[in-house]
Amino acid sequence: MTKLDRLVEQWLQAEVAFGVLEVPIPRAKVQALREKARVVAGQAAAAAKAATGVRPPATVAPRAAARATPAPPARPAASAAIRPAPAPEPITLKLATPIKDLPPAPAGKLADEPQLSPEQKQTRMAELEKAAIAELSKHLGGSANRVVFGEGDAAASLMFIGEGPGAEEDATGRPFVGRSGQLLDKMIGAMGFTRPQVYIANITKLRCAEPDPMNPNRLKDRPPTSEEAALGLPWLHQQIAIIQPRVIVTLGAAALCFLRGQKLPVTQVRGQWLDYRGVPLMPTFHPSYVLRNYTTETRAKVWSDLQLVMQRLSPG
Repeated sequence: MTKLDRLVEQWLQAEVAFGVLEVPIPRAKVQALREKARVVAGQAAAAAKAATGVRPPATVAPRAAARATPAPPARPAASAAIRPAPAPEPITLKLATPIKDLPPAPAGKLADEPQLSPEQKQTRMAELEKAAIAELSKHLGGSANRVVFGEGDAAASLMFIGEGPGAEEDATGRPFVGRSGQLLDKMIGAMGFTRPQVYIANITKLRCAEPDPMNPNRLKDRPPTSEEAALGLPWLHQQIAIIQPRVIVTLGAAALCFLRGQKLPVTQVRGQWLDYRGVPLMPTFHPSYVLRNYTTETRAKVWSDLQLVMQRLSPG
């Protein structure tokens, strides 16, 4: 496989990951897009050489002229998505500001927790969910109508953690089922997993919302407060202890900061491995942020983060 082939494959995977193309992508469409990318690359090389006064190779012009329809002008911008995202500047985590009044994570490494079989993990998780619903139901009311505990494989190697349920999650009792959840499903699929093969949870198990200033009859989701996070964190810590995932991915600032108990800038630490009780933790942007900022740059950064996770999970 040539360097161009590898770049095209990376671009195609990134487009699939963020819903531009269906999953799985038909082989014919892969070939068509690969050919378009080759043509664009040839045209870009020819333009660059022409700008410097160097005659391009004779093979470039005929290839571009052979196409009945020239490549659309927007395609060169899309090709930028195949470029690896620049490495973020290192951040000194010692300068991170602690968040007060949060229940701390249990002491010790996750590896020190009792080793459970997949069946034992499923049983423990079901028991924990029952206890969490019984306790947190006392706090229902206002914007929260039900407890959204989490779902997936209790023996998963990969765990995603968000900030909290929204309106659709509150209505269904399932995490990440709205537009953000649909995008997360595509990202999970592009990584080679299915939703039932991973575990998805949130910092808070209850919806956090307030009246929308633009529409008083509508509630607008908001990040959880420290008090609301403190209500859900003990349950989340227990979920992680049962699952003992090989990798944790935090989605958005609230998930990262509350899980670690520190105020950290996601824009600076994403793409860098952090730690939760000895488990590698990869922070990345929340799917809702990606939807609001649906640019090739944002998508490339998130896909770069997910590729690092895939590499960490790969055998050997």
